[in-house]
Amino acid sequence: MNEEDDEKIGITVNEAAKLLGVGRNIMLEFVKMEGFPAIRLKRKIIIDKEALPKWFASSYGKYTY
Repeated sequence: MNEEDDEKIGITVNEAAKLLGVGRNIMLEFVKMEGFPAIRLKRKIIIDKEALPKWFASSYGKYTY
């Protein structure tokens, strides 16, 4: 990440997947979950960069396939 990325409050699905260490498809499944910190605008998904780690920590152990 560069300095410009540090200033962004919203990140893409690919950036969020890299941040959590998961694949794009898994991240898209997370986006569908109730309470996930994202906004969908038509085909664009913007994920709240600061809320993502908090959501992950609070969701630990809650979801299984």
